[in-house]
Amino acid sequence: MKFFNFRKNKKIGLALGSGSARGLVHIGVLKAIDEYGIKLDYIAGSSIGAFIGGAYALGTPIAEIEKIALQTDWKLVAKIFSPSLSLSSIANSKYLNEFLKTFFGATTFENLKTPFEAVASDIKTGEPVILNQGSLLTAVRASISIPVLFAPVSIANRKLVDGGLVNPTPVDLVKAKKMDTIIAVNLRRNYSANPSSYELPAISEDSALNGLSINEKIQYFLKHPVDYFSSVTEERPQEMRIWEVMYQSFDIVQDHIGDLTMKIAKPDILIEPKTEGFSLFDFNRAPELIDIGYNIAKAKLKVLEMK
Repeated sequence: MKFFNFRKNKKIGLALGSGSARGLVHIGVLKAIDEYGIKLDYIAGSSIGAFIGGAYALGTPIAEIEKIALQTDWKLVAKIFSPSLSLSSIANSKYLNEFLKTFFGATTFENLKTPFEAVASDIKTGEPVILNQGSLLTAVRASISIPVLFAPVSIANRKLVDGGLVNPTPVDLVKAKKMDTIIAVNLRRNYSANPSSYELPAISEDSALNGLSINEKIQYFLKHPVDYFSSVTEERPQEMRIWEVMYQSFDIVQDHIGDLTMKIAKPDILIEPKTEGFSLFDFNRAPELIDIGYNIAKAKLKVLEMK
C-alpha cells in the first residue's frame, strides 16, 4: 500500500522508545511503515529503540533486520548477560560489543541513509545526552546500557547509560526537527489493573542458601556467580533476584516518564503495543513481538490515508 499525495512537502519523523526485549515490536512497526510507502525524514531512538532505529537509519532493509531477529540463537546471545567481575556492572560488556559489531561495524553517523539521533543518560548529572556524531556503534552501546547490568560508556568525559532512564520515548527530539507528522512508539509495560491478584512466591525449604548468614550468602555469590544468576526452575520457585528487582524498578520509572512525555509532547500518531507478559530477556519471542508491532502500526497508520 502506498500513500499518494501525503508525501508532497511533508516531513515525517519517528520516535522509537525503550523497553528491552519488548522493543522488538519496533521491527513490526517499521515493517508496516515500509509497506505503507512512508519515507522517514528523521528517527530518534532510546535504548532498544536506538538499536533498531540505528540499524534502519543505516539503510539495512527491514526484512533483513526481521530475518536476523528471527534467526538469531538468543540462547547463545544470553552469554552477553553472563556475570562480570567488573565493579560497575553485572554483565560482561565485551560480548555486547562483539554482538553490536555484527550490526554496525565501524559505521559513523555520516554514513546513515536517514538522519538519526540516539539518547543516552549522563549517570553523574542525570542529564539526557543526544548522540548524533562519531561512531554509531558507540552511540547505540551507550543508549542501551542498562544501569548496573552494563558498564557506562565514556564519551567526551561523560559516563553514559541507558537513554530510557531520562527520555524513554524521545518525541521532543523529533519535534525539535520541525517534522510535519510525528509518529511515536511508546513501549509501556501494560501492568495488571489488579495487582492484588498476584500470589507471593513460595520459598523452597531445601534451598542451598537457606540458613546462611548475610555474609555467607555474599561469599556464596562471589564463589558461584553463575549459579546465583542461573535461571529459576519451575520445580523450585524463588523470590525475584536482585537484578530483576532493579530492572523492574527501572521499568516502572520509564513507564511513568513515558506517560508524562506523551501528555506533553503529544505525537500525531501514538503507537502503544500491548506487551504485558513479556520480560526483559524475552528476545526468543521475537515472532510474537514483531507481529504485535506490525498489526497495531497497520491500524494506527491508516489515519495518514485521510491526510
